[in-house]
Amino acid sequence: MIPYTLEEVLQPRSVAILGASRAPQKWGHVAARQLINGGFAGDIYLINPSVSEILGRPTYPSLRDVPGPVDLAVIATAFPHVSQGIEDCIAHGVKGIVVITAGFSETGEAGRELEQQLVARCREHGIRIIGSNCMGLYVERSRLNALGMVFPLPKGPIGLVSQSGNLGMYWYAQAHLDGPGFTTFLSIGNAVDVTFPECVTYLGQDPATSVIAGYVEAIQVDTLRQVTRQMYEQGQYKPVVILLSGATSVGVRAALAHTGTEGIVRPAEDTSLEQSGIVRVMRSDELYPVAQALALQPPTPSGGRRIAIVGDGGGSSVASGDAVTLAGLEVPILSEETQQILRTQMPPRATATNPIDVAGATDEDPLAFSLITETCLKDPNIDGVIVTGLFGGYRMLLSEDFGKREEEAARELGRLVREYKKPVLVQTVYARHDIPALHILQEEKIPYYESVEITCRAMKALAEVGAFLAQQL
Repeated sequence: MIPYTLEEVLQPRSVAILGASRAPQKWGHVAARQLINGGFAGDIYLINPSVSEILGRPTYPSLRDVPGPVDLAVIATAFPHVSQGIEDCIAHGVKGIVVITAGFSETGEAGRELEQQLVARCREHGIRIIGSNCMGLYVERSRLNALGMVFPLPKGPIGLVSQSGNLGMYWYAQAHLDGPGFTTFLSIGNAVDVTFPECVTYLGQDPATSVIAGYVEAIQVDTLRQVTRQMYEQGQYKPVVILLSGATSVGVRAALAHTGTEGIVRPAEDTSLEQSGIVRVMRSDELYPVAQALALQPPTPSGGRRIAIVGDGGGSSVASGDAVTLAGLEVPILSEETQQILRTQMPPRATATNPIDVAGATDEDPLAFSLITETCLKDPNIDGVIVTGLFGGYRMLLSEDFGKREEEAARELGRLVREYKKPVLVQTVYARHDIPALHILQEEKIPYYESVEITCRAMKALAEVGAFLAQQL
């Protein structure tokens, strides 16, 4: 039988939860509550043979007792009952099954063999399996929240796919603080049927998704490269950023125990994904910030790596200069014409070569941040700008009036990106503070970060995507 598509599975008209529970700590309770409270418009069926109602809704002893059709079934039962749940799904004609339950290929050969048998049974009927050993899924477009976690789900343009539920929660926590949020979260666990590349293809076709981010424990590089190439050829390319585990033999061994994934070591210096439209990050705290930058900022023109650094202190400029260079970007000396203009915008003691130390220009007027940034963006030898230091803090450090000028500067930075179509990122020690100027940066789609190094990694990603797009022309 022809397998159902992910579109059919992830846009269901009805959902059943096998293993729904009254116990608040159980996955089957949390997911049922999330699904009901999330506004899913279709029919919801809760399956539990031991109780007559859960969350004020009637339950059914078995999926076979459900009176209507079911498109998507979520299995959260104890391990010994999964096989019967699969058979019930086949008998009821479901299109897709999310298997939350663990105990399969990650436990060894016996678990792997059983898992493969269940997949084979489902394939006979075209049924797709997401999981096993996963946390569920969230699809904002269909108001489908079948995640086993009580957690804010901020909306935004990022589609997330992860073999790890815990890491997915971590990135949701980051988005809740920093924005933007997600269109989708597909927790694929062992990925026995629905694979990471297939999820990338699905999200590439989703008009609400502009960037795809994910954690994957092994990947056939040629397959993923082919997926992004096809996306581009079909006019559906979205930047893809992945945290690919297995940089060491320890990581490969741990992945086998986590999801049963058999991988190979791909160290940090591995070049197999270069010029693929896929950005690989090496740290878990880089994935969301990089996705954020790719979602909000234009790539550098033609993949250029020439960055101007605008710092409001000598230390910030020095640290950023090192970090930009270590990230594989360039910090060129600015043209004499650009330097001459900068000297009219800064005190005589300022440094205009690059990195730029404004030497108190922003202490006199924080709007200097945007004036100096515009001068740099006008330079044809500059591909992007990093503003570094104390942006946002002048309201607290100096006065309320200075805060208002910072807010004007934040508005201006957004305008400059739109006008010059070059990326601008901000690094500020106040990134975790609740400050009006930073709220305006969010509104203007200017990412800001606390870490100099993460800021530079995000800028490098914008250059990597720019280089991929330039290569296709």
